[in-house]
Amino acid sequence: MGTIAARGGPLLVNAPTGSGKTVAVLAPLLEHAELADHKILYLVRTHSQEVQVLQETRAISHRLSHPVLAVGLAGRARRCFLLENVAEIKGATAEEHGKLCADRKRATEQAMRGEAPVPPSPDLPEGGEIDLADLDGCPYYARVLQADLDSLTERLRSKLPTPHEFESYAREENLCAYELAKRLLPDARVVTAPYAFFFHPHIRRSLFDWMRIAPDRIDLVIDEAHNLPNHLRELTTVALPQDSVRRARAEIAERGDFQLPDGPSASRFLDLVGAAVEELIHALARDDDAVLPPSVFEEALLTALGGTSHRLDTWLGALATWGENLRDERRRERRLPRSWVHTVALTLLSWPQLEPPAYVKVATRLPRPALEAYALDASGPARPVLDCHLSVHLSGTLAPLEEYRDSLGLGPETRLLDVPSHFPAENRRFLYDPSVTTRFEELRGDPRAIARLSDRLVEVLQTLPVKTAVFFPSFDLLQRVLEAGLHSQLPGNVFIEYSKMPTGDLWRSIEGWKKDPEGTILLGVAGGRLAEGIDYPDEELEAVVLVGIPYPRPTAKREALRRFLDATTGRGWQYTVEAPAQRSILQACGRMIRSENDRGIAIILDRRATSFASSLPGLTPIENLARFTAEFYGRRARWSPSTRPVSGSPAAGEASPSREKT
Repeated sequence: MGTIAARGGPLLVNAPTGSGKTVAVLAPLLEHAELADHKILYLVRTHSQEVQVLQETRAISHRLSHPVLAVGLAGRARRCFLLENVAEIKGATAEEHGKLCADRKRATEQAMRGEAPVPPSPDLPEGGEIDLADLDGCPYYARVLQADLDSLTERLRSKLPTPHEFESYAREENLCAYELAKRLLPDARVVTAPYAFFFHPHIRRSLFDWMRIAPDRIDLVIDEAHNLPNHLRELTTVALPQDSVRRARAEIAERGDFQLPDGPSASRFLDLVGAAVEELIHALARDDDAVLPPSVFEEALLTALGGTSHRLDTWLGALATWGENLRDERRRERRLPRSWVHTVALTLLSWPQLEPPAYVKVATRLPRPALEAYALDASGPARPVLDCHLSVHLSGTLAPLEEYRDSLGLGPETRLLDVPSHFPAENRRFLYDPSVTTRFEELRGDPRAIARLSDRLVEVLQTLPVKTAVFFPSFDLLQRVLEAGLHSQLPGNVFIEYSKMPTGDLWRSIEGWKKDPEGTILLGVAGGRLAEGIDYPDEELEAVVLVGIPYPRPTAKREALRRFLDATTGRGWQYTVEAPAQRSILQACGRMIRSENDRGIAIILDRRATSFASSLPGLTPIENLARFTAEFYGRRARWSPSTRPVSGSPAAGEASPSREKT
């Protein structure tokens, strides 16, 4: 790794979870960064990953002759103690929150120079709401300006706190955690941050300024990198939701209508925009989404408005100016500087430039009715990666590495490293059932297919005397199998994931299930929160059953992406259908093996599993499953059906769970 670090460039590492990827990368990179006076920027997708990186850095630092400083970054919304009880801030964008913060920082700095009264500590109601207009300046920021930064740096260098510990310390000392972290960055050797800090252009420029470093002295690490291509596509996708147009229209009604230059009134204009959006969604998106014919939206608007493209741009410019003035007015009033009219106008102004091959325009119904210019090319927003001295892309499911490399446009010189599992092969077994399938055509054509699938799943579960996770390709299929008889056959203390379950409730419930010795089965979806975001070490999970192959749902967006990748790489089907299914399978099966001592059986109830045999070592068909599991697990009690309620189920009297598809 040391030689690779000195040479620089992209390195893709596919290594199983639990193989020590984090420490194996951090240790040599720290040595290189110290010698070369570089900084390590470690990008994470989740809070738990950030905690792990900082804990590993702490362990390494304590073995060095002089400890390093590591700082974890998080957004203002999470770290703003002043505004955390302000209802108006809920859902604010980073830009909106930043403007509010900048105004209060400016007022605080004036006070510190004696130009205004020093802001008192706010009287924040316990768990209640406060009014933005009552706030001026920020005492937490004032405390940061007054702090002995050198002393704080040394204190934090010796402790290397996790994000939670850092925020707790800042709260105890009445320091702004967000601003304090920024001021520590010039002395930090390791910086952890969510993806947005690097891949959002404006935030990235600010980050480099805070760190006081150029990109060519950054050693970049991207954790859980298999998520990055889709993250970048979503980041650069432009959407016009129906709800945004409605909010813009309400904003005009509240503030007063006005006439556009030589055109309709603002309210009339937005009414016509809303009608055009609604009509296209209703006419085209009969399922999840549908591709828009070329220029159909623009032509619908021009026909309804009776104008030209030039006049349309003039009207949109007038709306954007009105919205910007409203944002400035609200800012002066100490309100959230937001304008839906401004947002809609800018989206419509950019719409004609978002054209193929980089974009495809679609009408969508889920997760919200909208028109979208969906970004197909992830290589553009990924280009800043190549400006760094080094980039290491880590994941337990990064393979196929060529697909990731090509999607991000990293180039043929990218080094690819596929690390085999070092866990004992006999501790993990892969089986598949050739007698069943969840192939759409067969489920649709046979009215008894779902019932047989439910019966077969019950037979399999009754052979497994251990905590078992069952993952379905979608919430829809999960619900259909439950209704076909599985629900009445489940034992007590089963956890069922539902699509709209609040994240906090999910985490608390699943932790309780994991610790409960009577917990038996959890039901979720492949690619969902239970299948990718949670660890189940030791006996918390010892078997995984996949009910079918989790091929991604066919949508207009995915078909457009397949064609785009066919044209650019020649591997559209492999990259958009096979690779995501393979990753979902490996993520789900990987839940049960987190260390060299973990043991488990993964069973795929679908004859198509043989298509993924190359990534499932020793995959064999089920023969005598009861005997096999008895030999593997030894003598343990099997579960039996129970009428006790299951965790995650709706309480009595509540509506049935959502059957929203994934």
